[in-house]
Amino acid sequence: MRYVRVYVMQPPQAGAEWAVRVDAEKPVRFGQERDALSYALRQARAHSAEGASVELRIEDDHGHWRSMAL
Repeated sequence: MRYVRVYVMQPPQAGAEWAVRVDAEKPVRFGQERDALSYALRQARAHSAEGASVELRIEDDHGHWRSMAL
């Protein structure tokens, strides 16, 4: 079984873009948090539908990661 991690990264400073990375792929950037989270969930669902085991990792305001297995 394939294992996929989807990362949602906080902007480094106010006004900067959010980033979403699927495994080692190049990050996709978003201006709004909701757009980044929506994209991350779509990617997680798509990989899950393909039979992959998916982990969604979201960075909080303090640089810590929350992890959810999907």
